[in-house]
Amino acid sequence: MFVVKVAIIGAGVSGLSCAIELEKHGIYPEIFERNSFIGEHHPHVSAFLGLITRPAADPIKYIDKEFGIKLKPLKKFRKVIHYSPNNQVSVSGPLGYFMIRGKEENSVKNQLCRQVKSQIHLNSFVQPEDLERDFDYVVVADGHWAIPTRYGIWQEVMRTWVSGGIFEGDFENDTLKMWLDNQLTKGVYIYLAPYSKKKAVIAHVVQNIGHEDLNGYWYRFLESHGILKEYDMIEYWERPHHAGTVTTNRVGKIYFAGAAGGGVEPFLGFGQFNAVISGVMVARSIAQGTDVNLLLKDLHKKSQQLITFRPLLNTATNDDYDRLLGIMKTPGLRSMVYRTDIDMIKLLSNGLKLVLGESKNQVSSTKRR
Repeated sequence: MFVVKVAIIGAGVSGLSCAIELEKHGIYPEIFERNSFIGEHHPHVSAFLGLITRPAADPIKYIDKEFGIKLKPLKKFRKVIHYSPNNQVSVSGPLGYFMIRGKEENSVKNQLCRQVKSQIHLNSFVQPEDLERDFDYVVVADGHWAIPTRYGIWQEVMRTWVSGGIFEGDFENDTLKMWLDNQLTKGVYIYLAPYSKKKAVIAHVVQNIGHEDLNGYWYRFLESHGILKEYDMIEYWERPHHAGTVTTNRVGKIYFAGAAGGGVEPFLGFGQFNAVISGVMVARSIAQGTDVNLLLKDLHKKSQQLITFRPLLNTATNDDYDRLLGIMKTPGLRSMVYRTDIDMIKLLSNGLKLVLGESKNQVSSTKRR
């Protein structure tokens, strides 16, 4: 009997999701993880935001129903507060889930790991070329852009640095806070997500800067918003974070999944929902002989929509952010954006185009005077 031999590089969200699906088809891959543990070096809280995962308005239920993968969130969040320099707007309702990321037992990766029976080799830093001879297929799911870049399929969309801190204080444990400020993020954002009523993570994402400038942006935010006066920072971390697409998710016997397969969306940089889907679809392609690019067609289509949105955010000014939040205060609009199954990406893109168009028209009018 012929046994399909599969190697997975990376015991992350996409790699483990791929393994779970392969096992359902009777294929038990070998997983190679460069770290000495399952999880992430830096503890933080991420979000499954229904606005981004649509048409899967409830991503936890969707992943369970469609793929049989069970994830337990830290908590549902029922409020999002958006801040711009001179405006703010809040939305309430069933908006999404907070998820633990890190080394904790209830982190996303450790939850997935407990659903895998296949062998995981820790402390194993390998390249596809190291495995091709011994395996029928190799899945690159290491969360990095280096290997797809080397294979000539990577197309970068956004290059950022992330500063993060764990803070103690008093927090609303069902509320996600997001700051939009071009002077502090250069077209990206800052967010606060709580672990509990007494602990939260603040993550500051900045685009197109060198590492040497990172601390300056981080402390400028902390000082300008009085964060260190209100909370105690007990831990700090930082890491590079790139978003991009790939021209194909397969090169010969090499497959690419998760972030390495272009799975990080370029709007807010979220990736864990796409990582699950791409990992499962790569597994189905291997097990069933289906074209992986066809299986991932819808995911890539949505990514392309978001890519067209990214330049609009890159050119937005703080006045634009103020106006955008002002528009979101329109009665009924907040509910339509967050609490329906409508695909809001196209609608939001058109809204920002309108805002930016008005801004440019005002600038042109001023210059003519």
